[in-house]
Amino acid sequence: MISKVLSFSSLPGGMASAKVRKGRLAFVVKLLLSGILLAAVALSVDLPAVGQLLTALSPISGAGAVICLVGVTLVSALRWSLVVDAIATPQPLRRMLSLMFVGNFFTQMLPTSVGGDAVRIWQLSQHGVTVERAFAGVLLERISGLLALVFMVAGGVFWLGESLSPPALRYLLFAALPALLAGLLVFCFLNRLPRSWRDLPMLGRGLHLLAMMAGDARQILLAPGRSLVLFLLSAAAHGLAVLAFFSLAHGLGLPLSLPAATAVVPAIILITFLPVSFAGWGVREGASIIMFAAVGLGADQAATLSVLFGVALILAGLPGCLLWLRGAR
Repeated sequence: MISKVLSFSSLPGGMASAKVRKGRLAFVVKLLLSGILLAAVALSVDLPAVGQLLTALSPISGAGAVICLVGVTLVSALRWSLVVDAIATPQPLRRMLSLMFVGNFFTQMLPTSVGGDAVRIWQLSQHGVTVERAFAGVLLERISGLLALVFMVAGGVFWLGESLSPPALRYLLFAALPALLAGLLVFCFLNRLPRSWRDLPMLGRGLHLLAMMAGDARQILLAPGRSLVLFLLSAAAHGLAVLAFFSLAHGLGLPLSLPAATAVVPAIILITFLPVSFAGWGVREGASIIMFAAVGLGADQAATLSVLFGVALILAGLPGCLLWLRGAR
């Protein structure tokens, strides 16, 4: 990915045009997929009932959800700042907050859940950090957040037990933890693998780039003190997202307890990471219907919660729009 970013400007006109066309096609495909998923959700719920629920939301609860999601951005910026300080040129926390808000705004506006990350990499590279270091910083910040998330998902699946169905979903979610741990262990020592492995066709280039970051990964993920702080910050960020869902459910008068929300919401967030729709729309609604059914919420209620959460994410990202317009480019 880094090499693609670095070499794009030097591509011949025809190749650059082909990449632009490919990017536009991917954008259209994701829009269409989001539309199909949302249509499938709409067909599976009672739309008038959803409309009634949407209008029944308490403004205070809605504001509380937005505040929680702004808090997610603040905690994530602190986590990112700690990672960058460890592997690259230290940056003022105020700047990292600004760039994180801008990145989150673009996450809601761009076709995938990682579009804002590309914006953060680009912006950080304008402040004395190389593109490689900026990429590594964002990647490792994301990984530290994902690590805490899969631990929470595993705990939630264990708590839900057989109430979570189908069983294949339960096993798949639970397997995310050992799979991630194994992948991170390989990542941390990738530069010590035989060089012939890194020269494999198709995989060689990506493995070579990841191998260059293996030392950074060990410095971030295997350092006991630093990794613990990052884990706790990540857990706090995901906890705030859980509180946002809980606040919305409370504002709608839905019977969702905080322990139940804690068990379900991390899995919804994890599934929404799949970069197959526009800013997670459609995927999040489908995941919410499946997961919230395990704690007794109907499809109408789950879809309403998911839509409101998506709207709250957009509102929480508006400070990033203002910062962008003021010149944080």
